[in-house]
This record gives sequence, structure tokens and C-alpha cells, in this order.
Amino acid sequence: MPINLGELFVKHATANTFKPASINVEPSDIVPLAATETPSHGKYHSGSQSTESLGTLAIPTLYLRFALPMAFAMMLSGSYNLVDSYFILKYIGADALAGVTIAFPLQMMIFALACMIGNGTATLVSRFLGANEFDKASQIANTGFALALACGVIVTVVSLAQLDNLLAFIGVSSTLALAATEYLQPILCFSLFTFLLSLSGDLLRAQGKVVVMLLVILLSAVMNILFDTLFIAVLEMGVSGAAWATVAGQCVSLFIAVVYFVPNNRFANKQALHRQAAQPICFRIEQIKLNLTEIKAILGLGSPILLSYLGIACVISLVNHILVSHLANVVPNTPAANEVAYMISAYGLIGRFNIFIALPLMALTSAAQTISAYNYGAMASSRVLACAKWGIVLTCCYLSVVTIIFMGFPTSVFGVFTDDLALIAACVKISSVTFIALPLAGITGIAIAVYQGTNRPKLALLLSGIKIYGLLLPLLVLLPQLSFADISFITGALNINIMRNALIELWMAFPIADILACLLSLLIISIWPFIHVPRANRVSHGGNAK
Repeated sequence: MPINLGELFVKHATANTFKPASINVEPSDIVPLAATETPSHGKYHSGSQSTESLGTLAIPTLYLRFALPMAFAMMLSGSYNLVDSYFILKYIGADALAGVTIAFPLQMMIFALACMIGNGTATLVSRFLGANEFDKASQIANTGFALALACGVIVTVVSLAQLDNLLAFIGVSSTLALAATEYLQPILCFSLFTFLLSLSGDLLRAQGKVVVMLLVILLSAVMNILFDTLFIAVLEMGVSGAAWATVAGQCVSLFIAVVYFVPNNRFANKQALHRQAAQPICFRIEQIKLNLTEIKAILGLGSPILLSYLGIACVISLVNHILVSHLANVVPNTPAANEVAYMISAYGLIGRFNIFIALPLMALTSAAQTISAYNYGAMASSRVLACAKWGIVLTCCYLSVVTIIFMGFPTSVFGVFTDDLALIAACVKISSVTFIALPLAGITGIAIAVYQGTNRPKLALLLSGIKIYGLLLPLLVLLPQLSFADISFITGALNINIMRNALIELWMAFPIADILACLLSLLIISIWPFIHVPRANRVSHGGNAK
């Protein structure tokens, strides 16, 4: 029997009314809303449009208004990885990209810690601004700044001192260790930049300073391209040149972002006066201190995003480890060995594409969370349902287009980055399997966002962790132990004709995880529907829910 999504989203509701978050936040009762959460009261507005539009404008219009600017900003920010990959492949070679790929999980872990602090701080700041408690918002921002400083210094010292052990822990082979070390040393030396830039960007977004945030991100992306050209193409600095280009681009952007938060900054004050808004948040020396209570609240809010990024790092690290182990077990300098070696580089390139592809998806889910949260608070159940439906339609359509491009024209896509036919062939073999069920990922993403927006954080955490920790990681361990014949029934049942290639059992873990995660999401939605307001209160508050 076909599943009716409307019946899954709104079944028999229970009397569980919406309760706004308390200003005195405790980690145990924090609802992990993103930093883009829109305040629903007070004089402060998170963007150029008043919050009332969230309850009146048509849902598709709201998705366009909220998701497009964020997607543009996130894609600019995510261009780092693709630009670095292009220059590394163009001027150094596939072996260098393999070394950078092996080192990427460590870089992702640092980014995860930085995002946890930035996201948690910005969410608290947004809530206090919504309550017109500007002094408290500024205090939280300064505590976040102190925490970012402390973590940045600790990460730099520990990671540099234990770099060899860390590389061994993630399974870096001796042949790739040199390239990985050359790339990581500059990144780790200036990991403080990553923490401060992430915090600054999140604080700008929390205050609705979208234009300033876009300028900072755009400047960072442009400077990265210029420095890549200088350090790699002109000065021929090799793999370390890509790392120094990233550091230099972050340094320039960080200077602009931090200057914005300097007290009595003319540009920020003029913007505040023009908008008749609150005084901008400033970093003040006397307020930059570690407050344990505030730190617990920040880390509590940021923990979901930390778990997500750590999960991604674990997946990348595990796949790299499996590939390196497989390479060690084949005869060197044979076609089989060469194919696996190219797959390490190919997986690195595809991984960067995956991150880039995920950014617009994150923008759509963030918009779904904001829209559903406002309308849930307004008891507009039909608009919450419309938000979920439109979110699923938009994300599935977007991911379907991506799938068609990568499965229909893979040679053209990967050929932009390299003319190495063996590397392109390896990319095609991997993408022809891993992208099969990608459109289904949109259902899980929107379900997580709407559960967060409708005050169901435990269900959101369950869904967000189940795909990576409950499905993908176990499948990556188990499936390579099987033979191709053992999993052929899956491809036959799905009417998929996949060419036999090295380690296909490994790559099949990705579409299987997507399919199972989608089915589990639908099952969870059917058991715990989104709408939890009494039937008598189910009203649609003005506006168009279509």
C-alpha cells in the first residue's frame, strides 16, 4: 500500500503545546536549533524581513527567501576544497591529492570542534537578542570568543606534538605520510584561525548581518583562489602551498570579521543606527573570560553539529583505512594495485564534491527548521505540514538533479579537474554506485529539521545519528567482508546494472545506508508525527500554506 506522507506527518496529535526556550539555559533542556533560528519576539529582527512573514508568506516563497542566500554563502565557503583539489591535480598530481585525502579527517575534526563552539554561541546570542537582553547576548559572544581562543591554542599544541601518532591512528601509510604532513602542518599551526572565523561568521548570521557575512565568505574564497595560484602554480610550493593558501585566505577574512566586532567600530555602528537596531555585539577584553555555566550551554547546543561532523570524519577515515589496507594486500605495481591507488585519490575528489553538494541541502534543511519552528509556535499546524512537504519535494528534486548529472555525465564533471584518464575512470566507478540512492537523503534531512523545529530534539538526534553511526559505519565494516555475489541480489531487486569493479562491496554501503535511513525515517515519522497540538487548536494562522 502506498504511503501517504500527509498521514505520516499529522496523525492523532497529543496535547503537547509549544514552550519557548528559557532564557536561563541549561544543557539538559536545550533544544538544538541552528544558529539561523529566528527570534519570535522582541524588537530585534534576525534579517531584513520581519518575523511575521514566516507566518504569512507562501511556504515555497519562504524557502526561496531563506535558503537561497544561505546556499550561496555556504557554497562559496565550501569552494575551498574544490579549488584546492583543482590546483593539486593540475600542478602536482593524483598522488598528492591522495595524501591530502588521507589527512582530511583530522582537518574535519578540527572544523567540527570549531562549528560546535560557533553554532552553540550564535544560537544563544540569537535567543538573547530576541528577548532584548543585549548585554547578556554580548556576554555570551565574549565567552564563545574565549572558548574559541582556548580550544584553538590547545588543538594547535596537541595536534602538532602528536601529529605522527594521529596520522598513524587514522591509518596513513608511509608512502602518503609525507604529503599528509606537508599539508597538515600549516593548517594545524593556524587552527586558531578556523575557530575564530567560524565563530565570527556564526555571530554575524545570528545578528542578521547577512551582507557582511557574505562579503567575508566571498573575500575568503577569492583570496584562496589567488593564493592557490601564487603558491602552487607560480612558486611551486607543492602540497604545502595549498595549505598556506587556505591559511592566508582565512587570515584576511578573519581580520575583516574580527574588526567588525571591535568596540566603537564605525561601520557596525552606522549599520545599527540605520536599522534602528541594537548596538552591535563587541568583543571586550573585560568580558573575554571562561564562564563554566555559559560554556556548558554553548557546548550543549553545539553538540549535535559536532556529532554530525565527527561522523563524517569517521566515515572518511574508515574508507581511507580500508583502501590503504586493500592496497597493502595486493601485489605492487600491478593493474589491481594501480586501480586501488587511484581510488584513494578518486575518493578524495568525490568526497569534496559530496561536501559541496551537501551545502545547498543544509541550507534547505535550515530553512525548514526556521519555518517549522515559527509556525509550530504559532500553532499553525497546516503550515508546518506544508513546510515538511515542500521541504521534501525541494530537497528530493535538488538531489535528483545532482544524481542525474553525476551518473549521466561523470566524465565531463571530473574531466574539469583532471585529464588523467585512470583517475577519471576511478571516479566514475565510485560515483556510479554511491550516487544511486542520493535523492532519498532529502527525506531524512527534512525530517530532522522539522523535528527540531517542532521541539522534538531527541527524535532529531536519533535520526541524525542513525544513518552514520547506526547504518553507514557498520555497513562499511561488514560489506567488504562479503563477495560481489552476496550483494548482487540487492542490485537485482533495485533493477540496477552495476559494472563489477574493485571494492564495489565497499561503495555499496552508501546507497544501502541511504535507502535504509529513508525507510527508518518514514517509520519514525509514522510513529511520532510532527504535529503535537490538540485537535481543537489545529488552526492555520493566516497566510498561504500551499
